[in-house]
Amino acid sequence: MTTPTRPDARSRWREWVPSVAAATVVAVFILITPRITDYSSFDGGSSWSTPGGIDQFTLFGSLSVVAGVVLGRRWPVWATALTLLPFIQVPWNGGFVWGWWLGILAVAALAALDGPERAVVPTIAAIFVVVWFCGTETPAYLPIGPVTSGTGADYEWTALWIYTFWVLAVVGVAAAVGATQRSRRRQAEAQVTERHALQVESLAGERARLARDLHDVVAHHVSLVAVRAESAPFIHPDLNDDARQVLAAIATDAREALTELRQVLVVLQRTSDEGERTPQPTACDVDDLVASAVAAGQPVTLDGEWRDVPPATGYVLYRAVQEGLTNARRHAPGVTARLSRSQSDGAVGFRMANPAERVAEPGRGLIGMRERVEALGGTMTAVMDDEEFVLQIQVPVVPR
Repeated sequence: MTTPTRPDARSRWREWVPSVAAATVVAVFILITPRITDYSSFDGGSSWSTPGGIDQFTLFGSLSVVAGVVLGRRWPVWATALTLLPFIQVPWNGGFVWGWWLGILAVAALAALDGPERAVVPTIAAIFVVVWFCGTETPAYLPIGPVTSGTGADYEWTALWIYTFWVLAVVGVAAAVGATQRSRRRQAEAQVTERHALQVESLAGERARLARDLHDVVAHHVSLVAVRAESAPFIHPDLNDDARQVLAAIATDAREALTELRQVLVVLQRTSDEGERTPQPTACDVDDLVASAVAAGQPVTLDGEWRDVPPATGYVLYRAVQEGLTNARRHAPGVTARLSRSQSDGAVGFRMANPAERVAEPGRGLIGMRERVEALGGTMTAVMDDEEFVLQIQVPVVPR
């Protein structure tokens, strides 16, 4: 059975690829823009160095823009602030690097990949810079040289509409690409969920079939044991009182085994409402379990106590104690099994010990017990210690 998993490290790194690619483009564009060595005039008075040079005025601003582009997809608002930061130099520089504005547009496009609502702030910032640029004669420095929004002193509406169109077009295309990617991702997740549902349905059918087979075979024979034990005193009226008590105890144990078997089978089937109404044994039922074993003639000593054990943990502890008592009866009949319960702030468990000559090969009971315990993050040990078989279990619990 498979379940949907969280994105792995490769998927998380893949999300940064567009940001790094856009930042690289912006950085290259800034680097190939010649630096200005004289800001005293724009009309032919500025001297230009070779492409790739950068002065102290544009260095920190360019680094801020590139950093903003890298962070644009994850934190678009803060990234917009970083890309706008260099524009405070305009009053002193007399112009700005056009690549800075390109960085704002890149942040808007990256944010739009995860939803158009995330691109609102950088889009407004990009258009605001355009509105300001078209209303002034402030030059923007490109690799080809300094340019303005137009040649006249009037407001350059044509440049404004062109810039605005391209801003909205870039953001719209990025939003469409992001929506397509999310749609494909949701479709893939839906397919995984559908396959998982089919597997669960198939598994439920197989478990229901197995439950019916177990009920037909095991329940039939256990019920026969109960019926024969109950009818024996009537068939053989000359039985003494001790024999009648033993048979009555056998019948009681068989009936209890049938009840627990039906509860387990209902859980196995997962198709009946009865499983939700039938309470499962918990840690509180261990006392009754030990009392039943003692009444059946198995010597058991019990000490320690459990308090406020969660139902799932209590169920595992109950089944573990039950399996431990069964193993003691099977492999060391007549000897005393000592059961000690323990509980701390972070764990609950028990230690069961009984004299034995050797450790038997782990059967299905011990294997199933280990699987239940480890499923809750606990530990289980079953070893020989000074001619005693010791079963020890610890299960973590969260304090209430």
